[in-house]
Amino acid sequence: MPNDVQDLISFLKTNKFKAECPSCGGKMDLSATPLFDADNFTPEAKELLKEIKENVKLRKLELKERTNKTTQRVETTTQSVNIGFILERLAPALNGFRFDKNDCRSLFDPIDYVIFEGLNKTGSVQKIIFTDIKTGEARLKKNQRVIKKMVQDKQVEFRKY
Repeated sequence: MPNDVQDLISFLKTNKFKAECPSCGGKMDLSATPLFDADNFTPEAKELLKEIKENVKLRKLELKERTNKTTQRVETTTQSVNIGFILERLAPALNGFRFDKNDCRSLFDPIDYVIFEGLNKTGSVQKIIFTDIKTGEARLKKNQRVIKKMVQDKQVEFRKY
């Protein structure tokens, strides 16, 4: 047993604490009871104590394993997010990016790019595209979904100041 438990047991045994029997109401000195003495346990109680200790040991191992997995998952997620930030900034320069990189204007927050399609080649804009770069299984954040819906619902304006 841990030291603090042994200290508590010793304290209770040596300080003349009394216990009251819930059945008869009689009082007895705690120091006179085998309550804190594991050597006087019945074989059944000793077996139960052994099982409890084994279960506690298993639970500690499971908790340690879960903690390690959680830490690893957090590190992996963090790395993925950081790689995503880098890739979204490099995307227009990568092969396979379907828009002319010179048509792209970066915002990065709340969305990555506003693309003025056709501006570089023809000098006139055929379409304005709001786009966000995602990697892996990343999804749009709530405010990005709101922006997407506003564009779909044509709640976009142009104002001159």
